[in-house]
Amino acid sequence: MQQQRGRWPAPVAYRLKGRALLYDLDELRAAAHGDSGDVRSPRRAGADADGLVTCLSCGYRYRSLGPHLARAHHMTAAEYRAEHGLPATTALMATDVRSALSRARTSAMADDPELIDRMRSAALPRQELSRRSAEARAGTDDLPTVRAARAAAARKTLPAAQRARREALEEQARAAGYASVTVAIEATRHLSSRAAAARIGIGASTVKRWRRRWEHG
Repeated sequence: MQQQRGRWPAPVAYRLKGRALLYDLDELRAAAHGDSGDVRSPRRAGADADGLVTCLSCGYRYRSLGPHLARAHHMTAAEYRAEHGLPATTALMATDVRSALSRARTSAMADDPELIDRMRSAALPRQELSRRSAEARAGTDDLPTVRAARAAAARKTLPAAQRARREALEEQARAAGYASVTVAIEATRHLSSRAAAARIGIGASTVKRWRRRWEHG
């Protein structure tokens, strides 16, 4: 899922310090079995309302900027985005073209079940893909539009993550025989944080954090 963030829905919460992600089951099923042919790329649409993409270097408009950039401006898509301060995820292809390509790929994979395996065998190693992805994003991570989008996502997911984390702690405390995590922390105050954590079944850093919260509360 980390390699296809645009295809899958965002997690609704994180548990166990990010080592587990919680998703809405209906959203996952819709993403896994969807056959509408809609674009599921993580790239933001760069097209205007009529579907064409305007070249910011010369003002001409195209259904796909890639060939035009190479032919007329002698630059790559990454260089174009960097020159105009565009996020690395901004698409430079008309939405309907991307949809058509998506449908064609989906159809090809349905007709040839071995296609995915061949594509995977021909792909670069995951570490190299991650390196290139990080390199492509590095120049645009601090753009206002990128920061705003990430802040909005954080506002949406952080409360859910906090609730899930609290529920996990409460469940662990009850499994250890305490009415709640608050009761567990109070009942083990005479123990070291490591011993208390072992008795409750949670991390020592969590015990320390809860104790500090009480000291300052």
